[in-house]
Amino acid sequence: MLRAPLLHFLALGALLFFLQTGFGREPERRSIEVSRSEVAERIEAFALQVGRAASPDEARALEDQVVEDALWLDQAFAVGLPEIDSVVHQRLVQNMRFLDPETEETDEALYARAVELGMERSDTVVRRRLIDRIQAVVRARVRGEPVDEAALQAYFEANGERWREPVLLDLTHVYLSRDRRGERADADAAALRAKLERESIAPEAAVALGDPFLGGHTLRGASPVRIASRLGPGFADALKEAEAGRWLGPVESAFGPHLVWIERRVESRIPPFVAIRERVLDDWLEERTREALRAEATRLRAGVEVRWLEDATPAG
Repeated sequence: MLRAPLLHFLALGALLFFLQTGFGREPERRSIEVSRSEVAERIEAFALQVGRAASPDEARALEDQVVEDALWLDQAFAVGLPEIDSVVHQRLVQNMRFLDPETEETDEALYARAVELGMERSDTVVRRRLIDRIQAVVRARVRGEPVDEAALQAYFEANGERWREPVLLDLTHVYLSRDRRGERADADAAALRAKLERESIAPEAAVALGDPFLGGHTLRGASPVRIASRLGPGFADALKEAEAGRWLGPVESAFGPHLVWIERRVESRIPPFVAIRERVLDDWLEERTREALRAEATRLRAGVEVRWLEDATPAG
């Protein structure tokens, strides 16, 4: 087997050649074999993951995934990736040494034996590696193209809500503990709010009139998600329309009632394009990559006859 640096060089060369000559052309008409049992296993794994059976539409989508994986694998073998990928080589050698721990054969001999056994086509890790590598060619093609700034700007304008920033609040809250006050907690909270408003007590001083709170009494630049994680979703919901410069409450959290002073409110907004261009670019490229992968899978499928194996059981 070739040494690692040369192996990597050849692998890169093969992928670049495939990138330049393979994608987008009409595929040669041929057939691939797909196991019905592999589809059944994919559907069963889905059910175990989500805790329910797959719907008919979901089952069809899972079947399509299995077929697409077979198509990508077919392309990987067509350009000889198993022979030039060092990770695949290492995995197959490890498999053989696991099967025969006492063997004195060289890595090259063990790799050859693994190929004779068809392990490069049956091992789950190897299959996933090959699919990822061949799809990386599509990703590289998309990310290697010059950025069309006009198209990027249009993408931002059409999808601006995707980058909307949430409302941000600076707030101070006064906590009244139900453990300490019992049934008086709500009445104490109402009375304290009246006192704070009547005497115009500053929020910093108001905290001392309540009870200690382990999480602290202030939040700065807090989004609804952050507020909910600290004080609960109901508490965060109560502050959605809260105005700055006034007391709010009592607002209930999982710990008891609070009086809340909103010091500053930054409204939700979509940042200007120039401020988030790199984020927009990343999302745009990822979306274009998904589209390119779908298009390539469709192209490959059009040139392939799928032969279903009813009784085969995929190994791995």
